[in-house]
Amino acid sequence: MYLLIDVGNTHSVFSTTEDGKVFKRWRLSTGIFQTEDELFSHLYPLLGDAMRKIEGIGVASVVPTQNIVIERFSRKYFSMDPIWVKAKDGCVRWNVKNPGEIGADRVANVVGFVKEYESSGIIIDMGTATTVDLVVEGSYEGGAILPGLFMMVHSLFRGTAKLPLVEVKPADFVVGKDTEENIQLGVVNGTVYALEGIVKRIKGMYGELPVVLTGGQSKIVREILRHEIFDEDLTIKGVFHFCFGK
Repeated sequence: MYLLIDVGNTHSVFSTTEDGKVFKRWRLSTGIFQTEDELFSHLYPLLGDAMRKIEGIGVASVVPTQNIVIERFSRKYFSMDPIWVKAKDGCVRWNVKNPGEIGADRVANVVGFVKEYESSGIIIDMGTATTVDLVVEGSYEGGAILPGLFMMVHSLFRGTAKLPLVEVKPADFVVGKDTEENIQLGVVNGTVYALEGIVKRIKGMYGELPVVLTGGQSKIVREILRHEIFDEDLTIKGVFHFCFGK
C-alpha cells in the first residue's frame, strides 16, 4: 500500500493505492495541519487500518512550509522518509530554462500523462492557479500559468468597493444582464476562451494533440471546455509513477 500526497496551495489530496490503478482519495484544506500530529489526527479516521500497510510515501508539494510537516509525519508514524516529486530526467526530458522552477504538481501531471496516455499532449490543471503544460514525444516543452477561477473572483471582491463575491459557475449567455452574470461570464467563460486560444495556438504549431483536463476546479468548466480526457486523479497517478516507478 502506498500513500500519495498532493499538497496544493488551497487543498491537499491524500490517496492510497496498492497497484496504481485503483485509488482512494481524500481532500483536506492545506492550512488545517501545522504539525505532524495534527496531520495524523486528520488522516487516521480516514485511512484507519490501511495506515499499518503503508510501505512508501510519495509527495508532490507546491507549499514549502508544509514539507517539514510531511517529513516529520512520515518519520514519526511510518519510520520512513517521503519521496519528493521534482523535475529530473527519466521518463520525461525537461526542455525549459530552469527545470527546478517547475511546480511538483505539474511535474506529476506530465509524468502521469506520459505513463497513462501518450508521449505527446496538452494538460490543463485547474486549481488555485490554472496551468497549461505541453509534452511532445516525451519532452516537456513548457506551458502557461493563469489565475484560478476562485482566485479571480476573490480578487475582484477584495480589490473593489462594490463588486460582490459570486458563485463560480459557467454562463450560458453572451452578455451578462447584472453584475453577478458579468463576473461569471468574465471569470469562468473568459478563462475557457483563454485556454481554448492557448490550446489552438499550440496545436497550430505542434499539430493535433490530445487534451487532458484535471484539477479541483476543472469540474466547473468540464462541460464547456473542449478536451478529450477528464482525469481527476492525474496528479496522484503521476506521483505514484514518479516515486515508485510503476
